[in-house]
Amino acid sequence: MVNGSVLLEFFLLLPVNLAVGALGFVPSVLITAVNIQFFGLYGGAILTLIGEIASALLGFHLYRYGFSKANPKWLHHRFWTKFQLQSTKQVFSLVILLRLLPFVPSGFVTAGAALTLIRARSFWIASSLGKIPAVIVELATVYGIIQFVPKIVQCSFFSIVLITALYIWIKSKKIPQSIR
Repeated sequence: MVNGSVLLEFFLLLPVNLAVGALGFVPSVLITAVNIQFFGLYGGAILTLIGEIASALLGFHLYRYGFSKANPKWLHHRFWTKFQLQSTKQVFSLVILLRLLPFVPSGFVTAGAALTLIRARSFWIASSLGKIPAVIVELATVYGIIQFVPKIVQCSFFSIVLITALYIWIKSKKIPQSIR
């Protein structure tokens, strides 16, 4: 039987997992480590898988909406046009392939697919097929690190990454619009 506080923690961390996955540029290993710390290997694995798979679809819709409002000039970059020139079958296969590679930023794959004609359901299936093996490798790696690296080192690393990300985000907000 699962106790109420564990369920509450699970449902409080779920939106964090969804946000990290939907944004696609925050390293998911950080939230995977938090999930394992809170819920152990199996509970953390379940939360991580749910977060990764559900957030891919959420991110897909957010990117597709955002691209409909974006300045079309930058969308003509070579990286994005490569995706746009592919058939939906090729995009499906490409999403699976790129998801299998654990260090390819999730946001690039999701954003690239959002620019194509692939349907959300097909994207979600391809993304899930690719993410499951990649998440298993990520879970094993993070779990191994958690077992051998002292907690103070883990917390210090997490803090440094968080502070660096905040610094970059704040710095990017201070740049005048005309320069960006």
